[in-house]
This record gives sequence, structure tokens and C-alpha cells, in this order.
Amino acid sequence: MKTLRFGIEIETIGQTRHRVAQAIQSVVGGTITHVGAPGCYDPYDVVAEDGRRWRVMADSSLSASFHRQAEVVSPILRYEDLGTLQQIVRAVRRAGAKVDSSCGIHIHVDGARFDAKAACNLIKLVNKQEQLIEHALGIDPNRRAYYARGVNQDFLRRIEQERPRSLDELNVAWYGHLNRRPIHYDRTRYRGVNLHNLWFRGTVEY
Repeated sequence: MKTLRFGIEIETIGQTRHRVAQAIQSVVGGTITHVGAPGCYDPYDVVAEDGRRWRVMADSSLSASFHRQAEVVSPILRYEDLGTLQQIVRAVRRAGAKVDSSCGIHIHVDGARFDAKAACNLIKLVNKQEQLIEHALGIDPNRRAYYARGVNQDFLRRIEQERPRSLDELNVAWYGHLNRRPIHYDRTRYRGVNLHNLWFRGTVEY
């Protein structure tokens, strides 16, 4: 745990992206830049005093108007950054940002830790405890039905039968074919445990 590298995305509504960026800056210092492009995200960057970038951007899946959609995207974090992350969450909340059933959290864990065996074990473990995890996190049924669907049972059967020994073999089991050029918005990504990002950006997403 103490050597784990991860990133987090926190979706909020009710406050402007600029104000949320200011709240982050109040914790990490540094500078705010209104990047603005691409326009569909209208991002603001907070470059902290340590040089790491926090981004605040729009997300069309959120229930608020475009002006008040603010998704916080962290830089790569480590165990020792948890205190700073907690301070940022508190500052953003004090600034007036809120959450509702349209909001979610995405955690990206360094994919370098995962070979085919480890990824398969993770999927099997989550599949066994999925209802308990869903209840503990209070996942909205609408999000569950689309953005955070359960383990794909066809995929589970494939890995149990084929027992992939390499990431290429796991890739075939996940996509149904060897996909060496995955796209960002691939249809397989909307899972509680998203292995698509293992090949797209080198992380396992929860």
C-alpha cells in the first residue's frame, strides 16, 4: 500500500471550475491556468508548488449545467499524499461543490503491478464480493446500470476457461480480439473494475 502509485477523479456539481481550482490552489499553492481547450471540457490547471498538475474539467454525465460541472483530476499520487488529498476534498466542499447521484469517483492504480494472473485474480475477487462492495459504496442504480456495471460474466468465463498467461492473452479475453490500439471511449470501459485502461493508459481503474 505504501508503495502504490494511484490517481483519482472526483466528480462534483454546484460550483464553477474556476472556484474549485482556487480551492485546490489554497491547499497546494502554485498557479491556475484556464486552459479552455478542448471546449467540451473547458479545463483549468492548477500547477502546484511541487510541479504536479491538478486539473478541473467539465463532465457531460453530471446533472448540473455546464458552468457548474467540476471534475477534479489528480496527478500521480502516493501514500504520503493522502493527507493533502483529504485537505483538497475539504477545501472543495467548503467552496460550495457538492455531489448527487450523477457524481462518482474513479481511482486509477498503477498497472505496472498487474500481470495477467494478478488481473484475473482481481476480477475473480471483485466478482465474489460485488454486491457487498456496491452496498458499502452506495452506488446509484442508474450509474450501476451504465457507468459502473458489474463484472462481465462472459469475460469471467473466458478467463476461467482459458487462463490467460500473458497480457496479450488477457487483452483478447477482454476485447474479444487482440486490440493493440484501444480508444479512449471504448464500450468495455464502463465497469466497476475497468481493465480497458490497462492497455489504454497503463492503469487499472475502479
